[in-house]
Amino acid sequence: MNKITNLLLGLMLSMPGLAIADSWSCSMGNDVREVHIERPADAYVPCEVVYRKLTEGVEDQSLWNAQNDDSYCEEKANGFIAKLEGWGWVCRETVREEETVEES
Repeated sequence: MNKITNLLLGLMLSMPGLAIADSWSCSMGNDVREVHIERPADAYVPCEVVYRKLTEGVEDQSLWNAQNDDSYCEEKANGFIAKLEGWGWVCRETVREEETVEES
């Protein structure tokens, strides 16, 4: 099953203009917090879920990371976003476009 998942992810990464939800911005009152999945540009692992409290003067926190499981960071980030929303934060996905680099 993991080989199939890796194949599908590889195909998705090779598609130009692919939209990837890898960060969220959450607000409550005047406070803003962000959750980002950070990973290499050409792979889904290793990955790290980073939590930023932008308006509170607190250092970024690494909440989770994975070296091999390509879905771990997404599962953890989505679960954490659900928890923030349960606490009253209003979160929205921040989507960026992945650009593919053609090899010469």
